[in-house]
Amino acid sequence: MTGVDPTATAVIVQILAVLLGLYVGAIYSAAEVAFFKLYSLPNFQEYASGDTQDRWIHRLLHRPNRLLATILIGNTVSNVVVSIVAASLTVQLISVFALPKLVIFVVEFLVISFSILILSEIAPKWIALENPRKVARSYAGFIYIQYWLFHPFTRLMADSAIALEKVVPKSTSKVTSDDLRLMAQAGHEDGSLKQDEREIIENVIEFGTISAKEIMTSRVDIEAISVDASLEEVLDLIRRKGYSRLPLYENDLDTIHGILYSKDVLPFLHVNPEETTIQWKTLARKALFIPPTKKLDELLTDFQAEKTHMAIVVDEYGGTEGLITMDDLLEEIVGDMADESDEEEEKSYRPHRQGGFVCDARMDLDEVEDLFGLEITSADDEFESLGGLIYHLTERIPNVGEKVTYKGLVCTVQSLSKKRIAKVWVRAIG
Repeated sequence: MTGVDPTATAVIVQILAVLLGLYVGAIYSAAEVAFFKLYSLPNFQEYASGDTQDRWIHRLLHRPNRLLATILIGNTVSNVVVSIVAASLTVQLISVFALPKLVIFVVEFLVISFSILILSEIAPKWIALENPRKVARSYAGFIYIQYWLFHPFTRLMADSAIALEKVVPKSTSKVTSDDLRLMAQAGHEDGSLKQDEREIIENVIEFGTISAKEIMTSRVDIEAISVDASLEEVLDLIRRKGYSRLPLYENDLDTIHGILYSKDVLPFLHVNPEETTIQWKTLARKALFIPPTKKLDELLTDFQAEKTHMAIVVDEYGGTEGLITMDDLLEEIVGDMADESDEEEEKSYRPHRQGGFVCDARMDLDEVEDLFGLEITSADDEFESLGGLIYHLTERIPNVGEKVTYKGLVCTVQSLSKKRIAKVWVRAIG
């Protein structure tokens, strides 16, 4: 009877040892991802009242540093065992097949590297990500035993890591607004962010740098209610404009007593306007007054604290300079919002037959920049609108047909309305 070849037996045993090492390494890799995926979930504390496996999971996650040390020790030992046995197996294969050492070593390196990377790392971690709780429950008992077996070592490693973290200086680098813009731009270019999503991110970044004066409704455009107004006049204004809130003033807009809510006028809809006199001051809510330099992020906080959606912008002398609402703030983040009561707005510009555009004097200079592709504003400017620019340059109310030149643009006053510039013909020089 022929005896069993001891060399062949040794090779088979070593191959089985390598496969076992890869399998154990795969368990540790899958367990690492599964446990820490559960740890990131807000409800992992509920496992404390579950069955045995769930309670093991809860106990392990209670000390995540030691759990990680346990898994890393086990994974490292399994990979080292695989490498040592593979080296011994290489020697056996050289003697059996009489192949060149270089060939055997290259093949061994490629096979073992591929096996550890795919079978013991990537594949088990991907499976654990797909169903972390099932994987964690499957290996909870095995890891729990290792947790207590390696307890002295894991405690030493965890305490050492905490001590080292205190000694090593922490990075002082911070993510700047420019970094966030670059990330948004990169996300848009690679397709992970849509154009509107990128714009919202950039608007949020700039939100805290914008002042109330830049986006407020100017004093001359404010719709308000006089304390002497009749019920019929108030109802007519609400119907025509569709506003839910209107400032209440006495004599002129510099004396604002509060904010009148349209819903507070609803009880008077069915009374006879000619026979009813209402003291509007008694219905008005408290008004929020802010300086024109107030930043929008601070104003949003004020709106939340005061539980209001409207603020009156006052100058240094206490005079009313403008008005700003919650909608104005939201539009700075998400863009223009129109509700069912808004009429379709006429475009603020139209082409001129001789070139350029006829623009509304209230048109924001940022829009003019976009229209002509020129940079005409700066942070030190005291004006935001096209009309404001012309007033700044002329230092008076200009005449119809009067021209001004500014940073590559020729602006011609086309019409006036109640001593205000209404329309301007704007064209580029050259």
